[in-house]
Amino acid sequence: MESNLPIIETPNALLSQAVGDYIKSGEEKLITIWLNGIKDTPYKASYFMRSYEEMPDYEKIALSLCEGDILDIGAGAGAHSIFLQKKNKAVTALESDPGFAKLLTETLKTEVIHEEFFIFQPKKTFDTILLLMNGLGIAQSTIKLPEMFDKLNLLLSKKGRILVEITDYKYSPEYDPATMHNPEITFRLMYNKIFSEEFSWLYPDFEMVKEQCERLKLKHRILYQEDETILLEISR
Repeated sequence: MESNLPIIETPNALLSQAVGDYIKSGEEKLITIWLNGIKDTPYKASYFMRSYEEMPDYEKIALSLCEGDILDIGAGAGAHSIFLQKKNKAVTALESDPGFAKLLTETLKTEVIHEEFFIFQPKKTFDTILLLMNGLGIAQSTIKLPEMFDKLNLLLSKKGRILVEITDYKYSPEYDPATMHNPEITFRLMYNKIFSEEFSWLYPDFEMVKEQCERLKLKHRILYQEDETILLEISR
């Protein structure tokens, strides 16, 4: 008997499939997204392959500051790593999804590591750590945020910097404390009639990041801010 239950995939598997289909066909692919159960603006697969000219200002600033041994955490389809490679930078792309990791190995000549962030055990530290596109969301919960900062602290070289973009909704023109106070957001995706499992993504605000920096005696400063979007530099 044929089941009518939807096929469930991991979120990144759907994203990498959509990006792969976009690369093969040259036609835009849309990924439907729900935030806390409410349908939101769909993702465009092409966004994950954006050129430097198509990047927002804060990404361009972050890329201009990348020096030494660079770690691109959650490299995805490689938009940032590809640009850095073209600039002859020593970049390592870290990606947990096998589909994205395969795309990266086909695109990059630099090192690609297919591994989860929390179990990643490199033999060296890094001078620049990139965490763009709300990269701290990998922590998934406020409880796990200290563990993520502990890991970042271990990966960072003595004179290194972490370049991290956060979304602090209290600075949003549309901020509503009644509905936007919880930094843990539940997502679900759909592509090609296939659903992802639900997953959590953390949106730590500036105070949460500041608290972790102070705990580890790390310096932090704002490099860029436009409404709720903030680019931070964290260093020793």
